[in-house]
Amino acid sequence: MTDAAEHLQAFLDALGFHGDPEMAQTAERVTRMLQDWVPEDQPPELSACTVGVSGPVKVANIPFYSLCAHHLLPFWGTADVVYQPRGAVLGLGAIPRLVQHYSRSPQLQERLTDAIADTLMGAVEAEGVLVRTRARHMCVEMRGPSVAVDVEVSAARGATDVLRSLM
Repeated sequence: MTDAAEHLQAFLDALGFHGDPEMAQTAERVTRMLQDWVPEDQPPELSACTVGVSGPVKVANIPFYSLCAHHLLPFWGTADVVYQPRGAVLGLGAIPRLVQHYSRSPQLQERLTDAIADTLMGAVEAEGVLVRTRARHMCVEMRGPSVAVDVEVSAARGATDVLRSLM
């Protein structure tokens, strides 16, 4: 058992979760699961190609899964990304990879949305970027108000007047 799993087992025991045979390996399983959520240092490399595009580019309904930094409970949903290129566009797979990269760490939905917008804005030097995430949060559904709601967060960068109609 790793140090992290031993500490987690002690924590579970202190809370009173001991003696249940179904939880015998829970500390190890949770430790392995959380190790998958340690953030990577760098976002994926986004390469743009120069093309004569005059209109906005929208990639919608990108699924993501993340963990609430406050409770370590899942939140999940979709991201919509629209940007106005300034002569360079990203490959169609780049934006979903960017969403997946930023969603794979404990965080707040607001930080996730901002990180996607900031990185995209810098990657293609877009005239404008809009990112909208919609998510359900288990920390809201299991505790607190105990209701299922969709939380929507938006981030806008640059000239976004024309882009707003596409969201």
